Amino acid sequence: MIRLENILDQVRSYAPDADVSVIRKSWVFAQKYHRGQTRKSGEPYFAHPLEVANILAGLHMDVETLAVACLHDTVEDTPATLEEIEEQFGASIAQMVDGVTKLDKLDFRSAEEAQAENFRKLVFAMAQDIRVIVVKLADRVHNMRTLGSMRAEKRARIARETMDLYAPIAGRLGIVTLQDELQALSFEHLHPLVYEELARQIEARRPWFEGYIERVRGDMVDAISLAVPDAEIKGRVKGLWSVYNKMQDKQLTFEEIHDLLAFRILVDDVGQCYAALGLVHSRWAPLSERFKDYIAQPKANGYRSLHTTVMGPEGERIEVQIRTREQHRVCEFGIAAHWTYKEGRLAMSQEEVQQYTKIRQLLTWAEDVEDSREFLDLLRVDLYADQVHVYTPNGDVKWFPRGATALDFAYAVHTEVGHTCSGARVGGRLVKLNYRLRAGDTVEILTKSDQTPKKDWLQMAVTGRALSKIRAHLRREERRVSVDRGRQMLDQELRKFQTSLKAAIKKDDLRPAMDQLKQRSHDELFSSLGYGRLGVEKVLAIYVDADKLAAAKAPAEPEVEDPATITLTGLFKRIARRSRSPVVIDGMDGMLTVFARCCRPVPGDPILGFVTRGRGITVHHSQCRQAISLPPERRVDVEWSKEHTSVHAARLHIVTVDRPMILADLTKAIGKMNVNITKADVRTTTEDRGHITLDVAVQDAGQLRNLMLGLSRLKGVISVDRATPS
Repeated sequence: MIRLENILDQVRSYAPDADVSVIRKSWVFAQKYHRGQTRKSGEPYFAHPLEVANILAGLHMDVETLAVACLHDTVEDTPATLEEIEEQFGASIAQMVDGVTKLDKLDFRSAEEAQAENFRKLVFAMAQDIRVIVVKLADRVHNMRTLGSMRAEKRARIARETMDLYAPIAGRLGIVTLQDELQALSFEHLHPLVYEELARQIEARRPWFEGYIERVRGDMVDAISLAVPDAEIKGRVKGLWSVYNKMQDKQLTFEEIHDLLAFRILVDDVGQCYAALGLVHSRWAPLSERFKDYIAQPKANGYRSLHTTVMGPEGERIEVQIRTREQHRVCEFGIAAHWTYKEGRLAMSQEEVQQYTKIRQLLTWAEDVEDSREFLDLLRVDLYADQVHVYTPNGDVKWFPRGATALDFAYAVHTEVGHTCSGARVGGRLVKLNYRLRAGDTVEILTKSDQTPKKDWLQMAVTGRALSKIRAHLRREERRVSVDRGRQMLDQELRKFQTSLKAAIKKDDLRPAMDQLKQRSHDELFSSLGYGRLGVEKVLAIYVDADKLAAAKAPAEPEVEDPATITLTGLFKRIARRSRSPVVIDGMDGMLTVFARCCRPVPGDPILGFVTRGRGITVHHSQCRQAISLPPERRVDVEWSKEHTSVHAARLHIVTVDRPMILADLTKAIGKMNVNITKADVRTTTEDRGHITLDVAVQDAGQLRNLMLGLSRLKGVISVDRATPS
């Protein structure tokens, strides 16, 4: 285990005037409160915060940040309070500790909602102090390093969250060292069999790789040493996650990957970068389509480097990165590289402030999303994609995820510009709203006063800001319609008993109805009636004499009820399916349910339920983007029934090499796992690839995961993906 003195020595090496007593004091405080606690692995709990502090010291963080590393779990896992921390360490440290402390899980209806709201809290704390997210990234790195002591399902969930959220944030902050480690560790736990197979194949070729790297490195030294005498050259085999990513993106087998080696050349200044590039190209033939100049046009996170790929000895493709030592420091430390010590504390440079502004822009785009799960979904979109830069007519630069459209640009300008946009000009040329932005575009938005957002805009937009604004507008419109419908329904029913909605409002302002039915306002009451979440007879019971209601409910002939006036509970009791539903809704089973075809959830998946008029409850996967776009007012609590054992439809998309008997091998393997194929679609491409879509019947998500793992191990199979969520 790392010792505190080792950490303090590190801090003194990069900040000689730092007051390390703050770190020592936090260590003593945390040791006191964590005494007797152990981790899943059995080691003393305090080993974890000390390792987090060590990671942060490696990033040259300040004493306050390292103190937070020691304290970050005390409020969540011990009797320590934020008030005590503020009293002993000050408001700044207490605020950061609060930022990384999870919310009380008992406040949430599901684990997914807790995860979403905790991450939402973290991101907004990051808006107040960027160091909060750096602490959380270091915390996640150490947790991922020690993930092996947890059960398989929890490992996979944490690894997925890390890959989807934390690794992209590390990349957005430019901390490549943490991003690479988080991706590598996540890959190991998400795809253990693939990871092991790739590792085995890399290790089998390692002696050849090492010999080849040393030979090429010597050739590079010979090629550039006269013009760039102090260049530092290193070679390596690419990481397993990088290799796997390329296999997926290019749909290649491991044997078809020919650029597994990467070299890095570090020099003193930018002029030497270009000189070294010319000398490398004069020695080996470059692949022009693979050249990237990130020095002239840096990435959104401030990354600067030259990237080229050349054809090396024996026809092996070699990736070469060339950058200055200062650019490499920024690449390693990211946003932390821009901070300098002033009077014992880290201060932000102007360059860092600009980087921070880019992060703040991301937060602003998701800031006003009310639903936490939607917030998380939209944040994933904005974080995960590569960034492209475009210009406003005034020359201002705006960054967007690759694939963003003119519609996204309009909403980035202003919400009203987005709502009323009718088209755009790019470089003076008229384009449609679904035009995909390209790096360097100059975009001008055209508007019409009578234009309003349409549902199909959700298929055009990419950024979290645009999607949230469009969804919010569509929800407001749907809510307005439901409020009107509910008001009309209630007034119509009240008039049957010689009264009216106007009279009820005049009598008591509907206060008894709102209080008894837990509705906060007139509009919420009307909306619940209009959506079908609340039956109109419950309101009638408050304003109409019970005898009159009973007489009205006993007609001579059976009366067909208006579906809009039936409570959900009453509806489901009357229209329950013959077989027991696999889903329990609001604690009741046997209800009318429909499984959404857009995402095809199976038992074990996290799910959401939504009221659908005339069809009961539609059940979606909790990450289904179509479900997230639906109004929260229609959402109901659903969970899988533990007693139900029927099979469910799932869809797989499989990419293979185009070889004889590949389909026979797949079907044979599926049959051995006692899974039935209900539909198959097979096509081949000009690149000698087979694209196979299979509909299979499985009992639960666990059986589906095992099936996918088994198929991925078959010879010739490149990838196996579940075609969900949509």
